[in-house]
Amino acid sequence: MSNTPLTIIAITTAKPGKEATLGAAQEKLVTETLAEDGCIRYELHQSLDDRRIRIFVETWASEAQWRAHMDGVAMQRFQASGVGDYFADFALHRLTKVAG
Repeated sequence: MSNTPLTIIAITTAKPGKEATLGAAQEKLVTETLAEDGCIRYELHQSLDDRRIRIFVETWASEAQWRAHMDGVAMQRFQASGVGDYFADFALHRLTKVAG
């Protein structure tokens, strides 16, 4: 695992009618995650074209710290809340800076 900063783009689509419930849970996750060790950026964006689509843009100091977040309390609480059933689609992209 690398100690270089890692950027994550996570694109989520809520099931029809579940946008508000899922969105509220995602916003709570953002608040909790910003306090985690190694979190440089954790933003949630809303699509202007489809209100069901929200995009997380995350930057972590290292891949290890991102993995700790994925196994951490905030993510466990988010998953245990049952909102996982409200996703119609989910895509995760891990990026690292290669030049510049």
